[in-house]
Amino acid sequence: MKRIVLAAAIAAACMSSAFSAGAERTVAGQAQVIDGDSLVVSGVRIRILDVDAPESGQFCFSKGESVDQGAWHCGKRAAAALSDWIGEQKISCDTTRQGVHKGWLARCSVDGEDLAQWLAANGWAVPAPDCKCEVVRSAADQARTSGLGIWSSAFTMPWEWRAAR
Repeated sequence: MKRIVLAAAIAAACMSSAFSAGAERTVAGQAQVIDGDSLVVSGVRIRILDVDAPESGQFCFSKGESVDQGAWHCGKRAAAALSDWIGEQKISCDTTRQGVHKGWLARCSVDGEDLAQWLAANGWAVPAPDCKCEVVRSAADQARTSGLGIWSSAFTMPWEWRAAR
């Protein structure tokens, strides 16, 4: 009988810790920008949900220029733009689930403004291929039409760039 009770207690503890590891939570504080769509907030690695920004090592190419003359570090510029915009402001992220590589997937905001929407509206990220995020898609369409950020250049979609590496 003691073994059954002990086994049940161990199983309950394991289920409880597994649930806690995958549970949604809010993380808030100052952010350290890793790249155009990834941050560390209060020691927690966050990947911004619904967008994909160029990777830090990714280049974009000015339209009409030769590859050697028109290349610019669009991945680094996307990260710098996000960092400059956030500055010292407190950020709040509502995690949804753990991602495969980059920590928690989360919806994040600063001063009430959604980071994914800001990145898309300013041309520093594209909508993730699988997102059902009409607001982000609309913001990216407007940035593309206006030639903002990466849309001022020719570029490879971030997921295609990663796949080619």
